[in-house]
Amino acid sequence: MLLIVLGIVLIVFGVIYQVKPDLFKRWFWKRTSIAQRLLSPEAYIKYMKGLGWLYIIGGIVLCVIGFAHS
Repeated sequence: MLLIVLGIVLIVFGVIYQVKPDLFKRWFWKRTSIAQRLLSPEAYIKYMKGLGWLYIIGGIVLCVIGFAHS
C-alpha cells in the first residue's frame, strides 16, 4: 500500500512539473537552487520537464510493484 501511495505522489509531482515547470522557481522556495543558478531559463525548464518525466515513470513503476505485491 505504501508503494502505491508513493507512486501516486510521484506521478502527481511529475504532472505538476510537466504543466508548470517553473512553479517552484522562486515562488515557493526561499533559496535559489543550484540548477537555477547554473542553467539558463530555457535549459532549466527542459531540466524540470525531464525531471517530471522521471517522476512519472518512477511513480508508475512503484504503483506496478505495489499492485503486484498486494
